[in-house]
Amino acid sequence: MLKRSPSSFYYRSKAVSIKKQKEDADLRSRIEQIACEFNGYGYRRVTKQLGREGRKINHKKVLRVMREDSLLCVIKKKWIATTDSNHPYPRFANLMRGML
Repeated sequence: MLKRSPSSFYYRSKAVSIKKQKEDADLRSRIEQIACEFNGYGYRRVTKQLGREGRKINHKKVLRVMREDSLLCVIKKKWIATTDSNHPYPRFANLMRGML
């Protein structure tokens, strides 16, 4: 009887085949093409676009690839000025200022 741990018996090498590497490289290049063509697309829209092209891929993998290649779109926050002090209308005094 060999004295080996069960984990070493069930261990499988994580060597990636050349075919898998080529598929991943093709996927990366296609994601990059989509992200450059539609610069407002996030990982969800890129995943949908890949699905329309017939590729079945998980959104988490698309997100990981886009994060690794810095392809995620940067959301610009819109700043809205809510107060405009330069207006022609009359200004009223703050009546509550002295009460508290």
